[in-house]
Amino acid sequence: TARAPAHDDPDPEPQGTASPTAGEDPPAPASSEPATACQVRYRVVNEWTDGFQATVTVTTARALDTWRVAWTFRDGQRVGQMWDAEAAQSGSRVTAGATDYNSSVAAGGTFAFGFVADRHGANSTPYAFSLNGRDCAVA
Repeated sequence: TARAPAHDDPDPEPQGTASPTAGEDPPAPASSEPATACQVRYRVVNEWTDGFQATVTVTTARALDTWRVAWTFRDGQRVGQMWDAEAAQSGSRVTAGATDYNSSVAAGGTFAFGFVADRHGANSTPYAFSLNGRDCAVA
């Protein structure tokens, strides 16, 4: 049997390739990366006149062999002691690094650490949380 001409074919074979027309943005490439690398929960556990105790709980979207969490204080707070992480502070920027016993975290896993800090006046919630250099959402 003879095949009908292409213009009569109800299911024509695709021809060529599609591309955005001028002025349109190309579609974003598909990614298996989550929108955020992590989610942080910062909680003040206790507070007194010139100091406070806080915990930081982090949920990571990806498996980690090691981790480093950083944030920025707003009101001049200074970390004095930290547990379940190694602390470093430069100005208002604080970094908490994994210890030998808690450096590995499974994808979708959670880890936590705590600290005490000095404060003078306000004790606003910190901002600019990151995990291994990637921004984190704050819960």
